[in-house]
Amino acid sequence: MTTQVSETLSPQPTASRFSDATVLIVDDDAHFRALARTILDPRGFQVIEADGAAACLAAVRDGAVDAVILDIVMPGRDGIEVLRELKNLYPETKVLTISGANDSELFLNVSAHLGADASLNKSEIASLATMVDLVLDL
Repeated sequence: MTTQVSETLSPQPTASRFSDATVLIVDDDAHFRALARTILDPRGFQVIEADGAAACLAAVRDGAVDAVILDIVMPGRDGIEVLRELKNLYPETKVLTISGANDSELFLNVSAHLGADASLNKSEIASLATMVDLVLDL
């Protein structure tokens, strides 16, 4: 019995099928926003950033967003408050909550009960693009 080996190369990962999707990253940590952008840009997402609640809500109000990646633990108005307001004012908005806090599992579970479409621990950042695909039903 012989095994054949294909000489053709496996295809490289392609850009997201929804390459015109605009994703808003809401996090008070500029380094995390930059990391998330680095992950999402090559997949074809248009990425915009917000450092807190006011900028997030303004971007969603302007209709420029297909999905929101929302940090739960932020100074001032936290992500739980923002999620409540987003789902109340813009119920169709797709929201992926994230957290890297010590109690992130608790925060992410609460966000699911408040209407988050998905959640992700920041330690699993490598899965970010896949999670955004799932949230957008790609």
